[in-house]
Amino acid sequence: MVGYGDLFGPFRDRAHARKEVDESERASVEGNKDCTPNTDLRGRSLIAQRVYREHCGIFTQRCHMLDAPAKSASLNGTDHRTNHKQFFGIRAESFIALVLFSAFALLFFSPSFTNYFVADDFYFLGRIDFHTAGSYLTESWGYGNEYRPAVAYSYALDSAGSGKNPVGYHLTNTVLHTVNALLIGTMVVLIGGSLPVAILASIIFLLNPIAHESVIWISGRPAVLGSLFVLSACHFLLRAARKQGKAFWPWVAGYVSFVLGLFTYEIAVVTPFLAVLVIQIGGGTDAKNRRHFVLLFILTAVYILLWNWFFDFRITRFPVESSASGAVSSFARALTHSMHGSLRLRIAWFYVLLLALLVGRKSGRKLMLLALMWFFFAYLPFLIVQGYADRFAYLASAATAVVLAAALHDLLKRSLPAGVVAATLLLAFQATGMQHRIRGWKEAGEIARSITQDIKHILPAFPEHRLLVLLNVPQMHDRAYVYFSGLDRALQLEYPGATIKFATQLRPWADENSIILEYSGGKMIQRQFQEVQSRYP
Repeated sequence: MVGYGDLFGPFRDRAHARKEVDESERASVEGNKDCTPNTDLRGRSLIAQRVYREHCGIFTQRCHMLDAPAKSASLNGTDHRTNHKQFFGIRAESFIALVLFSAFALLFFSPSFTNYFVADDFYFLGRIDFHTAGSYLTESWGYGNEYRPAVAYSYALDSAGSGKNPVGYHLTNTVLHTVNALLIGTMVVLIGGSLPVAILASIIFLLNPIAHESVIWISGRPAVLGSLFVLSACHFLLRAARKQGKAFWPWVAGYVSFVLGLFTYEIAVVTPFLAVLVIQIGGGTDAKNRRHFVLLFILTAVYILLWNWFFDFRITRFPVESSASGAVSSFARALTHSMHGSLRLRIAWFYVLLLALLVGRKSGRKLMLLALMWFFFAYLPFLIVQGYADRFAYLASAATAVVLAAALHDLLKRSLPAGVVAATLLLAFQATGMQHRIRGWKEAGEIARSITQDIKHILPAFPEHRLLVLLNVPQMHDRAYVYFSGLDRALQLEYPGATIKFATQLRPWADENSIILEYSGGKMIQRQFQEVQSRYP
């Protein structure tokens, strides 16, 4: 049986035990000139006793080596070579695992690398470079109240290397997503989780189809890059909180990641909540660390105040969700979508069985509560947004990945064959779902490209003195955006220097003198006003 206490709880005990041992060692050195450690273990926790005994063995060996110089030299040389081999062996294994995981991720997402630009992609394509990116330090990104200068610089980097070829943009998104998956696995280990759970969580997060909008869509960059900085901040802050003594550079790395996140995506305001949560789980909430928590929340409050001042105290240009039922509905959709296919009866039972493994245990229920807290904090900024999009739940889905990984690990402990079958089915199901999303976005990109090419073929010069009407242009295709937005920018690329104006409906502007193009049968076809008048009243 797997103990989920080992996943989260004992790390706090281990940290406290380590502190007991350190204090005991100091007392031994000060009170025992003959280097004999204090062996009185009464009153200590079992973990402290175990850690203490390990330290006593090392301590005694060191004293013995001081008393026997000749033997010491021999032992020291042997230990040095052995430790060297073990250290580099572990590093080599970790490096190989990292390379294999990254290679798998790149290979898995490689079919998406040639996906053409769609929708919002055209707002930055051919317009962002390192010179123009600087302007977004003082103006909004996109067409909403969005302060995201780091996103502009990331696209400038892609533009410098890839130009108007989508490969570089997609490659960047995939690399960022892969790093996020690795960071999640690393944090699972840091807070006391087992390596199998960490590996499974990384793979599940990597393959989860809920990430399609953030990773496969180039304009999903804010979600994936912003999450990178949030996860990095949590990672470094957790390391700093755990570190005995001074931890200057981990704290600096944590704060820098946090600030970069604020310059990337508004979701970074939840970083203090998530950092405190993982540090609480990892056992690093002592008095000195609480000062950093307060500072993180102060920085967040200052950012929110400055952000509102920058945008004239308007949260967004779009409708704000004002009803509690709407917010609850959005949160519920995010939860169910993070478990791919859970709304289908033939799939839902599988998730119910997996989660039942956790609910049946006190430690499992605690794990689910902590995961739900992460999910809530990570989704908090989107509760005020009307509607739902899968990219909203990208960061929150990390909690789902950990819960599913822990449940699979429990099943593997109960029954190895059943656990292997369940893990294989889940990963295969998610991988199939993500590949389906990749195909959907690829088809959407081909539709977007064909529409502008057809228009250019029919109209070599843009008709600036006649009304152009574009009918039935698809906004979506199989959950992927086509021209939900960005059609004007896409046409601008086809007609450089022209003033782009068009209508997407006949009434009230179109007449017999208008140029009417209709998307039908996978291509744009020129129509007469009389042909479409009855079909588009």
